[in-house]
Amino acid sequence: MIRVNSLKVLRAKKDVSQQKLGECIGVSQNTVSSWEKGYTKPSTKNMLKMAEFFGISLSEIYDIFFTNKYYKTL
Repeated sequence: MIRVNSLKVLRAKKDVSQQKLGECIGVSQNTVSSWEKGYTKPSTKNMLKMAEFFGISLSEIYDIFFTNKYYKTL
């Protein structure tokens, strides 16, 4: 199974770099990178900021980081 990196997809759709997303929600580019690689998970506060930034529900952001919904087989 591989994880579909939905945060990266969201950024691509909005044409936003890791740096820009970080600036908009108040974290570093390294933090965004760590989330995308699955090394760490964002706080609820940062998930709320991302939901607002991307114009999606908190539930959708939560699913990206905390459910198996975004796993698929090759």
